[in-house]
Amino acid sequence: MSRLLLMICVLMPWVAAAAQTTLDDKMQECGLVDVRSLDESVLVELKYSTEDNFVGVDMYGDLERAYLEYEFAHKVVEAQRILQLRHPEYTLLIYDAARPISVQRRMRKCVEGTALESFVADGSRGGRHNYGVAVDLTIATLDGVPLDMGTPFDDLTAASSVKATPDTDDPNTRTVAVYKRYAAEQVTKGVISLEAANNRILLIEVMREAGLVPYRREWWHFEEITSMAETRLKYRLLDF
Repeated sequence: MSRLLLMICVLMPWVAAAAQTTLDDKMQECGLVDVRSLDESVLVELKYSTEDNFVGVDMYGDLERAYLEYEFAHKVVEAQRILQLRHPEYTLLIYDAARPISVQRRMRKCVEGTALESFVADGSRGGRHNYGVAVDLTIATLDGVPLDMGTPFDDLTAASSVKATPDTDDPNTRTVAVYKRYAAEQVTKGVISLEAANNRILLIEVMREAGLVPYRREWWHFEEITSMAETRLKYRLLDF
């Protein structure tokens, strides 16, 4: 092995570690907090740090922490508290949280010209994940086994929907009753099982009680009841 090649092999792990530290540092510099620093019982399995996601590409490298805007993170922790009061045998399992705008743009490029393009914001202005105020999660057993939700995470088909009508910032259109009616319809049509419907409703109930609601096309995605215009005014874009 040449001296140059040997040097590259020695430096590669250090460079990867430095890049990871930089990403964590930038999250913290933007005022975001690691959810598990608030509650270690919340499980984290960042799907975009693997190839197990809808684009099939590792977007985050070695990032393992789920970062969120401070107040939003506390809402997730409150949902965990509510869930474990009702079901001590369960826990929240986070799949994605804050997402730098650079990653958003890379994701968009992966799906441009495909049927999945409409599911991914183009990164020109940023979506809720890019402001640290959206979280993708599920309910799991304490050893990390996800409950049946009818579809896997990142299944971008109609079967993943929790609501038929467009989302608005009117709380009356995003109540648990609205989601229950739609879940019942999906069961009747044979789209998902009764068990999956009940699990989705449990997730929605604990998140809704903590102040967060699902995005209508993705049972795993939760956000505040605010418009994107208000979100962009209130929070800082993760512009890195």
